[in-house]
Amino acid sequence: MPLLARITERSPGLVHAILALFLLFGTTALQAQPADAALYASGEKIFKGNCGACHKPDVKLVGPALKGIKAKWEGKGDIYAWVKNSQVYLKTGNPMATAIWEEYKPTPMTPIALSNEEIDAALYYVDNYAPAVTAKKEVVVEPVAANDNNWLWLVIVALLFLVVGLSLAGVKRDLRNSVLEAEGKAPVPDLPRMQRISNWVGEHKVIVGLGSLFITVWLMMLAWDAAWVIGVYGGDEVPHYKPEQPILFNHTLHAGKVDQGNLAINCQYCHSGAEKSKHAGIPSANVCMNCHKAVDTGRNTGKTEIAKIYAATGWDPGKMAFTGKEQPIRWIKVHNLPDLAFFSHAQHVAVGKLECQECHGPIDVQMDVAEQWSPLTMGWCIQCHAQKEVKMAGNGYYDEVMARLNGDENLGHAELKKYLEDGKITVKELGGWECSKCHY
Repeated sequence: MPLLARITERSPGLVHAILALFLLFGTTALQAQPADAALYASGEKIFKGNCGACHKPDVKLVGPALKGIKAKWEGKGDIYAWVKNSQVYLKTGNPMATAIWEEYKPTPMTPIALSNEEIDAALYYVDNYAPAVTAKKEVVVEPVAANDNNWLWLVIVALLFLVVGLSLAGVKRDLRNSVLEAEGKAPVPDLPRMQRISNWVGEHKVIVGLGSLFITVWLMMLAWDAAWVIGVYGGDEVPHYKPEQPILFNHTLHAGKVDQGNLAINCQYCHSGAEKSKHAGIPSANVCMNCHKAVDTGRNTGKTEIAKIYAATGWDPGKMAFTGKEQPIRWIKVHNLPDLAFFSHAQHVAVGKLECQECHGPIDVQMDVAEQWSPLTMGWCIQCHAQKEVKMAGNGYYDEVMARLNGDENLGHAELKKYLEDGKITVKELGGWECSKCHY
């Protein structure tokens, strides 16, 4: 009897379980993999670099969903000519091209310099695209952290010692009166409590003095700690400032990673001033409308929040036109620096090559609502300037500085080579600790 038949006869349950596992996992894994993985990867790169700003494989964005688009064009026109330059091909009068234009005008598709092979690769990726299955997040209820207010425990311990001390004082007085009574002497007079405390303080001046000094220093430390965080709304020591905004804009959804089902929009697409000016700036609602002319339903909020953008810009989604009736959005500023401090986004982003997350925290992965992540105190800035290495290589802004540090004879600054002894240049070594750098 064949081996498989014997196993089936003796252990049918085992065979059924193996078949079920194969069907559940093996088949799914085979379906998830495209036939030509290399072509799929190449097409994905081409699609995201040239088409991803306006198209999704399976969801309508600014333009139509592209899954199956090649089959729709089959025998109806030249899809390659349409992709390369839609406006030129539109002049041929092709019915397919005309129908697409009538549905999505007035925004023309940007001409793309791709070969037919590259277009085929992008369409292969689109046709074989399968959205990533995001595992359902389990709601974890974290245990309430133990109370770490040390001062409260000190007060409790002090009160316990006070109660014990008063009790022992009463026991001591009773024992003393018993001894005096046995000796035939008059007992200690029963004085009022405050008088007894006053007498005890007079007899134990050293203990009282040390205790008073300890309490005074302790209270001063509490006052110092409380004063230290006045006006601080970020960092590890205080709750982060997280105001409720007029529109529930989800930073994680817009700026988060694609592999987590988010859009991965670059921060500077909306905050375009970050690389060019002192202020990053709050984007105008017209920037939102670049996408939301086509996207009218949010993933988590439905149409409610996007409708607020339409009201602000005067957009009528039914007529697909602007009405001219606009309403300002009253955003609440999250990050505020004192007027005496100078800070330039351009200096840090364009010259210093810092990522937004270094100051604003993980705003792209865990902040549904923007909050102040860093304390933005002078000490925090000074510490960063003392430790942060300046990326000078290949940065034209520092060409002359690098020439001086490397001892260019024409500049006469060979003595500055000492700053290169540890192999890096910090902001402090470039004058980042000079008062006038940040204070006018």
